[in-house]
Amino acid sequence: MKFKKLFVVLGLLVIAAMVLSACGGGTTPTNDTPAEEPANQPANEPAEEPAEEPMEEPAEEPMEEPMMDLSGVTISFWHVYGEGDPRNETVVSIVDDFNATNEYGIVVEQFDQGQHSDLQDKINTGLTSGDLPNVTMAYTSSLLDWSTVDAVVDLTAFVNDPDYGMTQDQLDAIYPGIFADGIAPDGTRVAWPISHSANVMTYNYTWAQELGFDAAPTNAAEVKEQVCAAAAANGDGTGGMVWYPSASNYLSVAYAFGADELNADGTAYDFTDQAFIDAALWVADLKANGCAFETESYPNPEQAGRKALITLSSTAGLPYYTAAFADVGNEDDWGFLPFFGPNGEKATDFFTQSVGVLKSTPEQELASWLFIKFLTNPENQAKWIVASGYLPTQSTTEPLLADYVAGEPRYQSSLDLAGYGVAEPQTFAAWSSVRRAVDSAAALLYDPALTAESALAILEQLNADAAEYVAEVQ
Repeated sequence: MKFKKLFVVLGLLVIAAMVLSACGGGTTPTNDTPAEEPANQPANEPAEEPAEEPMEEPAEEPMEEPMMDLSGVTISFWHVYGEGDPRNETVVSIVDDFNATNEYGIVVEQFDQGQHSDLQDKINTGLTSGDLPNVTMAYTSSLLDWSTVDAVVDLTAFVNDPDYGMTQDQLDAIYPGIFADGIAPDGTRVAWPISHSANVMTYNYTWAQELGFDAAPTNAAEVKEQVCAAAAANGDGTGGMVWYPSASNYLSVAYAFGADELNADGTAYDFTDQAFIDAALWVADLKANGCAFETESYPNPEQAGRKALITLSSTAGLPYYTAAFADVGNEDDWGFLPFFGPNGEKATDFFTQSVGVLKSTPEQELASWLFIKFLTNPENQAKWIVASGYLPTQSTTEPLLADYVAGEPRYQSSLDLAGYGVAEPQTFAAWSSVRRAVDSAAALLYDPALTAESALAILEQLNADAAEYVAEVQ
């Protein structure tokens, strides 16, 4: 996509040819008829070269046309943060700042649309009615769905544009896992990340030290050792790890073990890789040894009450854990850890808060991209992080969070995990349906009697279910 028209001027080269004039009604020379000598020239002497015709002066290369005029262009931005929510106040503040300071004269109008499901329903309806925003928050999988009906702008050209795009330094600052998210299988970029959260292990440092562990675990075997020690200390079926058999938790362990949901050439789902089996066996072994148990609700109270050394949560759960510890007067030191593989590999299953651009006019599409750049620059992202508790998408935001970390020290343990995120394949076909199948498989795999053979059988059925869902959407 080009936003400046460049005109290429081709110079015309005029080659002067010697013109032989004939006397009277002379004939055209052929192989049989020699040409007559020009008049007034001695025989066998070369004719004088005629004067060269003057070369045509090349036209001056025209000036580049001015950049697209965006003054007065108005775009709409749909989000999911209502009044009374501190995130709403921050969104409104950033929009107002953009309107007041952008050099192009663009005007952004922001609208709260309720929950994600409400926004999604409105856009689905708008695809028929035409009542659509220019920029919208959305799950990556939703943006992919809308792109299949040619409603979503491919942001690749905007990102790479020499005038309006990102510099190489800016691109290099984005965490690799985050940067890969939002790219569809055909290479189009349907989503741009504004922040993210991660599925992590919440760990009680103080209690672990009392149990005899000087440091947090650094691999899967050490995690088992510590949670089993906590379970033995309590002796009532609690104390170890709270495990809920969900897609988020199972995938987090599997990623740390080196798993990938797609086959080697990225053309289909494949959950039968050995890493998926090993991850399932590791979790089942915890249950078999009494080192993992379930709770009926969020495990914040169990964590705060020393009923669990490790619980699993989103980093966005930070304020809820803080409140749970405060409620029982527990001053233990706690924080977040990544999931660990057998050899100390680290991973988290992360969830991206994304925005996309819906198709409209060239002016509105460009204006939408320029607003997204502003919304996600390090300064504005830092404001958003403070309001939301989410994680940044780029390393250049981290230094701007020093004051926030000083006031909420445990956020640093979240920030330390920002670069370990692995994205679910949200842009691969039918992922929403396949993910529900992973939920069901995770429940079946959470079995103390699980073997490698039974795990493989469950995962083979998951493959078959996934293939069926893909066939339905294709």
